Amino acid sequence: MFDFDIINSNTLLGESGFYLHKTNEIVFLDLLQPSIIFYSIDNGTLTKEKLSLPKPLGNIYPLENGKFIISCFNGMHIYDRNKKSLKHYFDLRQKTELKDISYNDGTISRNKLWVGLCHIKETKDLGYFGYIKNKKFIEIDRGFKVSNGPAINEKLKKLYFSDSFNSSIYEYNLKTLKRKNIFKFNKKQGFPDGIALDNQNGLWVAHWAGGKVSRINLKTYKIDQQIKLPALNITSVTFVGKKLNHLFITSAKLETSKTQLEIYKHAGSSFIIKTGFTGLKIPYGNIKKI
Repeated sequence: MFDFDIINSNTLLGESGFYLHKTNEIVFLDLLQPSIIFYSIDNGTLTKEKLSLPKPLGNIYPLENGKFIISCFNGMHIYDRNKKSLKHYFDLRQKTELKDISYNDGTISRNKLWVGLCHIKETKDLGYFGYIKNKKFIEIDRGFKVSNGPAINEKLKKLYFSDSFNSSIYEYNLKTLKRKNIFKFNKKQGFPDGIALDNQNGLWVAHWAGGKVSRINLKTYKIDQQIKLPALNITSVTFVGKKLNHLFITSAKLETSKTQLEIYKHAGSSFIIKTGFTGLKIPYGNIKKI
């Protein structure tokens, strides 16, 4: 059994958790009630600020200078936490994509912002993902309704990607960009959403419509841990804490019926769970090198 703390984040679509190791905080978003949310691990307080950005939001990228890049339906913006201000930064989409393609999940690796894009109605395989460096976008792969992840092991030159609508997890060789389907979920397990890596060859997966988080052993490509949660739609996972041995998990109230809410009473809440694993550290973005 895993013990977990419940955070009353009350998100319609919670997503995009990042650990801020400089301040021992967690930052995440509500994509459909556009908000930036901070949770202090030290004192257990949560603060939420509404953002004047068009929904849906996509992802948040903490920067070394204390600012953040937030993606949304009309591009990427820089958010200044101290001034509580926003300014437009960049939009990698082509003009022909502006009505149909929006931003979604992403992560940070050394000197790179990884960006996923999706079809706004999630019905056509028009999504793609890649990274931004020096304000140039390098595409890695395309042909997805929704891009979720990625999670990156820079030491092993491996990238993991969650193809939610095909219920699949892909592993990419970052040298050759060769793709391998390493795991396929069945319908009873829900759909793979956000993912996170630990330092013992494990990939943690959030289950949308599955009410749990699971760990795929990347040596055997089999599930060896499962954590059931009191929310149906689990959206993202990331390692947090000074020892990076706790999982922070977001969820959504979206697409949870009244009947389901009787069972999943904490839909829209977030969770912190102590694990026996240590996560891979995700760096802050460095805007001077992006």
